[in-house]
Amino acid sequence: MTEPGGTASGTPRNIKLRETVLSVADDQPTFWNKVEAGLWEPETLALIDQQITPGTTFLDLGAWVGPTALYAAARGARVIALEADPVALDQLRRNLAVNPALAQRIEVLARAVHATEGRVTFGARRKPGDSMSSVLLAPGAVTWVAEAITPAALAARIGAEERLFIKIDIEGGEYELLPAMRPLLERPECRVLLSLHPGILATVLPGAAQREAATRRALEAFAGFNAHALAPDQWLFVRTRATSC
Repeated sequence: MTEPGGTASGTPRNIKLRETVLSVADDQPTFWNKVEAGLWEPETLALIDQQITPGTTFLDLGAWVGPTALYAAARGARVIALEADPVALDQLRRNLAVNPALAQRIEVLARAVHATEGRVTFGARRKPGDSMSSVLLAPGAVTWVAEAITPAALAARIGAEERLFIKIDIEGGEYELLPAMRPLLERPECRVLLSLHPGILATVLPGAAQREAATRRALEAFAGFNAHALAPDQWLFVRTRATSC
């Protein structure tokens, strides 16, 4: 299948992500056309340029097909990429296979980051792999189950002296997750790029007061951080002290 303006789905192609040339072999030609045109999350890419250096551990929560994981690896980071959507996970692995030098820096976990251990049900409005699957959309027309990993278990994989940068883009799952993030957020010099999804939250909390309370509770996790607005519903949080929150 070929999408307008793209190559056949799954056919390897080279793309330019800012000044970095990558190969991709997923089923997202329209997305990568947008990337090459400079129209996909320029604030995110600029932040990675500013914040990620060799010696940084980039924890990519919601890696999808790998744009930020690959870009952070190209900047010299060690990357731990989590993806719970099986279709996106397959495409992520294909993209790593055609970037073997970067793949050496990237550890992929087929897990959903969640406050508790066990299994988590996901749903999608359209189809798996579309970057918008969420725990808040289950039950739905399309659902699946993923194994969970907790923030504490992730923290155990990261050395105490590693400089940690966390990207959280999990389509509404952040509201329940953030209160459990302390094992990661208490790390010295921790930085977090957070995307909020109030539209998805509204599917389960239709009342404005309920959504405000859920958002306020989630953001309490960032006590002791400086907050910087990057784009609507996207924030950078930077720790201001090294002691535990």
